[in-house]
Amino acid sequence: MITLDYTVVIQIVSFLLLWFLLNRILFRPFLRLLSERERRTEGVKAQTASLMEEAERVRAAYEGGIAKAREEGGRAKEAILTDARQARERLLAQARDEAGKILQQARDEIQGELQRGKAFAAREAEGIARQMAEKILGRRVG
Repeated sequence: MITLDYTVVIQIVSFLLLWFLLNRILFRPFLRLLSERERRTEGVKAQTASLMEEAERVRAAYEGGIAKAREEGGRAKEAILTDARQARERLLAQARDEAGKILQQARDEIQGELQRGKAFAAREAEGIARQMAEKILGRRVG
């Protein structure tokens, strides 16, 4: 059987003294170190989450800006195309007007030439008729 003598008491006191010293020198600083590490880790995790949220917000803003720029570009393109179509229509209308004026001038010139030709032909026909009448009648018609 086990007998209890003074060595057991010395061992208990030694154990308690060692426990107290190790607790002060080793265990508490180690636990504080673990606690500090955990606190920093949680801080970094929170900071990482915050940065991820910020990155997502910036990405969404960027994509929104790109979409807005595309929309504005589309509107600008459409405005340019509309202006170009209107300019083309104006030029075509001017060309039609000029062509109509030139055509009308040509018709007027042709009509004038026709009138002059008819007047010339009428004078010539009258002169020829007079000459024929004078030859047929044998005298001067006047």
